[in-house]
Amino acid sequence: MKIVGTSIAVAAAATLLASCGGGKDDAASREAQIEKEAAKHGIDADVTVDDKGDVETVELKHGNTVVGNNVSLPDGFPEDIVIPSDWNVMASAPVPGVSGFSIQALSNDDADTILATVRKSMTANGWSEISDGAPAAAMARAGFEKDGRMATFAIIPNGETNAVQLMTMKKPG
Repeated sequence: MKIVGTSIAVAAAATLLASCGGGKDDAASREAQIEKEAAKHGIDADVTVDDKGDVETVELKHGNTVVGNNVSLPDGFPEDIVIPSDWNVMASAPVPGVSGFSIQALSNDDADTILATVRKSMTANGWSEISDGAPAAAMARAGFEKDGRMATFAIIPNGETNAVQLMTMKKPG
C-alpha cells in the first residue's frame, strides 16, 4: 500500500510541475507556488527552482518515504553503507518492520562497474559478501552481511541507466 501511495504522490507532483511550467517569477516565488499547489493535494514537497524559473529538484515526502531527484538518505541510515555520490537517489525510506532501509537510485555506470564499486566499498567497511548472481537474465545482484545485518543490492537495466535497489535489514532469527 505504501508503494501505491508514493506512486500517487509522484504522479500528482509530475502533473503539478507540468501545469506550472517555466516562468518569469523569481526562484523563491516559483518554489513557493509549486510547494503550495502540492500542499493542496496533501503532498509535502521541497522544490528548488533555478534562476530561469525551471524546476531543478523536487523532493516529495509521503510519511517517512521521500521521492524525487537526488533525495537525502533517511535519518539513521547506516554509515558503513556508502552510496556513491554519482548515483541519483530517487527514493529513500526506513523499513521499520525489519529495522532496515530501502533506497532506489539511478546510475550511469554499467552493471559490472556498479557491482565492483559496491563490492569494494562494502568489503572496505567490514561487510562480507554472502551472495551474488542474476535472479533474472537482465539483473545483477550482490548480498552482504555484517553484525547481524544484511544488505542486498539489485541492479536492473533502465534504458541508458541502471536502477539500483538497496534493501538493508536485520538478519532474521
